[in-house]
Amino acid sequence: MTMRTVSEMVKYYTDLKSRPSGQFMYDEVMWQYQDMAKGGDGGELGFERDGETTCRSINYKDYPDWFFQEVCYEMGWLKRPSHHTLEPYSADPV
Repeated sequence: MTMRTVSEMVKYYTDLKSRPSGQFMYDEVMWQYQDMAKGGDGGELGFERDGETTCRSINYKDYPDWFFQEVCYEMGWLKRPSHHTLEPYSADPV
C-alpha cells in the first residue's frame, strides 16, 4: 500500500465534507483520526481482513501518530499546541 501524504488526505476530506452524502463518513473519519492521533486504533470496522479488525490496522498500517495529528490540525479537528519558550533554569551550568 502506498502511503498518502497529509496534503492528499486534507484535500480528500475537505472534498468529502462538501458533499451532503459524505457527512456521515466525514464525522466517522474525524473521530477515527482524532483517536489515531492519540495513538489509538481508530476503532473496530465491523469486519476482518487478514486477521485485522481496526481502522488503523486495515487502512493505515505503519502510519505514525504524527500523520494523524497533522491531518487533524490542518482540518481543524484538533488544536495545534502552542510552542512555549523555556526559560533557562538558574542552576543550569550554561
